[in-house]
Amino acid sequence: MNIKYPDSGFNNLDNMKSGTLFVCATPVGNLDDCSFRLIKTLTDVDYIIAEDTRTIRKLLARFKISKPAGRIISYQDYSSPSKVAFILEKLKQGENLALVSESGIPSIQDPGYKIVSACIDEGVSVTFIPGPNAALSALVLSGLPTDSFLFVGFLPKTETRRKEKIEEVTYLPYTLIFYESPLRLEKLLGELLVVFGDRKACVAREITKLYEETIRGRLSEILAEVKSRKIKGEMVLVVEGYKIEKIKGYTENDIKKEFAKLISRNIPKKAALKIIISRYDIDRQTLYNISTKI
Repeated sequence: MNIKYPDSGFNNLDNMKSGTLFVCATPVGNLDDCSFRLIKTLTDVDYIIAEDTRTIRKLLARFKISKPAGRIISYQDYSSPSKVAFILEKLKQGENLALVSESGIPSIQDPGYKIVSACIDEGVSVTFIPGPNAALSALVLSGLPTDSFLFVGFLPKTETRRKEKIEEVTYLPYTLIFYESPLRLEKLLGELLVVFGDRKACVAREITKLYEETIRGRLSEILAEVKSRKIKGEMVLVVEGYKIEKIKGYTENDIKKEFAKLISRNIPKKAALKIIISRYDIDRQTLYNISTKI
């Protein structure tokens, strides 16, 4: 396959100072999403740092890019500090390196941020080759508000920390983006339904791939769909943010119950008062007086 690259002048490594870390976004599925800049960069750099060397080799083979085995460096979250030191040494020696993740943008829910941070601390040049991102792709496909959103990523695996994280984002007015595996998706949907209520949501799976699918609806509807069949592949869950609608028809007892409920979820008193203020048409002094009676 012969590819002609446009001579833009922006990605010619000969015209750039050496010793640069190129943070490269790679396709989340369809390899045809590779940009000319990405292919040119991967061809020209001295080393490639990859979370999964098998994945990057498939991409290199697709575009007939040849790299000796020693020029592809494996780097995972558990890699030793000496690996980062080796990478920094190569950069300081004037070598150009490309950082790639298994898919999408490096440093987003992957250990690449440690390398970027180390380069910044050491004054090494860092630049970015933009490209696909699963979280933003799913956000756009969801049809939910995109003006303000929060990337939550993978939730903690331990029950206590997982519950705390869900509680932490419950009352945020932003569209929420979660990563989850097919095996735990049903559990996550159930947890969110109980804590969030039946909000609008979307599951986008296998984005850009052959079996791409987008499931939209309420959390309860998506949960029923997931229970009815086996969902496979890489997926992103997007959930509607908390809607601030101040309640006017309430009693003092309603406020007490709401306050007690928030406190029972290990939410600090000060934060609980702010949440109630955001939900109820009540002034601070009245709320404070009620809270002292609990």
